[in-house]
Amino acid sequence: MRWLSRGVSFVLTIAALAGIAFLVWHKLPKTIVDGPFNTYAKFRDGSRLTHGSPVLIAGVAIGKVDRISIEGRFARMELRLQSGLQIPADSFITRRADSLFGDSYLEIIPPIQEPGAPAERMLQNGEPLIHVIEGPTTDSALRSAERVMPRMEHALDALGEVAANGRKIVVGPTAERITEIDQYLAAGHLEAPIDRVQQALARLDEMTTRGASSMSSLPREFDQKLTSVENAVNKARTGIHDGKIAMTQAFSDAREGLGRADKQIDDAAQVMRAINDGKGEDWKGKLGRLVNDPQLADDIEDTTAELREGVGGFNRFKAWLGARMEYDIYSRATRFYAVAEIKARTDKVYLVEFEKGPLGGYPTDNLSDIAGSNTYLRTQEIQDKIRFTAQFGKQLGPFVVRGGIKDSTFGIGSDLLLGNGRLRFSADAFGGLTKTPRVKLSAALAVFRSIYIVGGIDDAFTAPGYLQIEKGNTDVPTQFDEVRYGRDYFLGAELHFDDADLATLLRVYGALLVGALAT
Repeated sequence: MRWLSRGVSFVLTIAALAGIAFLVWHKLPKTIVDGPFNTYAKFRDGSRLTHGSPVLIAGVAIGKVDRISIEGRFARMELRLQSGLQIPADSFITRRADSLFGDSYLEIIPPIQEPGAPAERMLQNGEPLIHVIEGPTTDSALRSAERVMPRMEHALDALGEVAANGRKIVVGPTAERITEIDQYLAAGHLEAPIDRVQQALARLDEMTTRGASSMSSLPREFDQKLTSVENAVNKARTGIHDGKIAMTQAFSDAREGLGRADKQIDDAAQVMRAINDGKGEDWKGKLGRLVNDPQLADDIEDTTAELREGVGGFNRFKAWLGARMEYDIYSRATRFYAVAEIKARTDKVYLVEFEKGPLGGYPTDNLSDIAGSNTYLRTQEIQDKIRFTAQFGKQLGPFVVRGGIKDSTFGIGSDLLLGNGRLRFSADAFGGLTKTPRVKLSAALAVFRSIYIVGGIDDAFTAPGYLQIEKGNTDVPTQFDEVRYGRDYFLGAELHFDDADLATLLRVYGALLVGALAT
């Protein structure tokens, strides 16, 4: 019995410990390691979207396009998003683009939660986004224009019909009514009643005069009243006479106005016929051929395809074009630069510059000995040429490292971009007039959208000096008696246009050009 009692106690102890361990394990917090959040969406047009295109919510990047595939007539975009996101299941997804030459990206737009509305269902991992808003494309815009052209043709036909009917009305019934009115006035039908009214007024005036003579003995107040009546009659006579003259002149002016309008109506009819027939060498014939040409829709579709293929090659690049002017303070030399910079989507940078300045091209150096002495003569020749820069670089965060040709010599350089490129610090090392490399340090600050103020130090590590120019062999201007070299400070300005600015300029000046050609 004692062993049985000990066995029961041992079993009860083990059960109690197991229960306590289960309660402790149940109360401990569970640590769940979340993986990436995956979803997908289907687009009818997946152009300008590539593997790695960003996905944003409210302007903040939350993931990227992980895979693109074809599913039926749709482009399926597999999205790889950050873990822990709470995205409502009724959210919308659309495609956007930064600029004309920029890559597209996807943006998720959560719906607006009304106050007091029930809690929204959140999107689950692997569940698709079903509300897709297709972004506008150049092809869809041109196809819309293609659909509008037949309506414009019908509108021009209707306008021509209205003009023809208007001419019939003006030339027909209106002209007949004016002729009848003119004949009515010439027959004296209006003048005769007016003459009769004047005669009646003359008789009334005579009667008034006789009444005034006969009643001269009446009180003065009565005489004043009769005088007022006489004045009123005179004013009425004058008003009727003036009305007769004004009415006659109005009908005469109307007759002359209709005569002048006949020429404009003929011109309008000629324009409508030229537009409808599409004949002639002026703008009327061109507009008519444009409206009536059945080949127009096919030409627009072919041009759309060519433009889409041409623009597709620029999707991977962002371009900047600009011009820069630098003025050296001590040497008083002004240099002008034409700059083109292209940045690929893989953060590769290509820089091309052309410089035109008073120093001309890169100088050629010649060292010769003087006969009969142990000295040497060093000469340098500078020709009036343009220096060029062609460098290739790589962007690493805010830093850009580049190398290649700088001012027609081998050189390397680097840039530091701050404030989304609005403040730029640059350093370049390339060939110089001495063994010491020419080091140029510069900074550019954007004061407006495309205008920068530039300043810095040129040839920072070379002590300043002057080189005398030998005269007599060529015509040298007097301001080039000597050339300053070495350390100098410069100030300047730069115009810097990116692809969005170029797109705006193309739209504005393109519209002006189309308007000028149309007139």
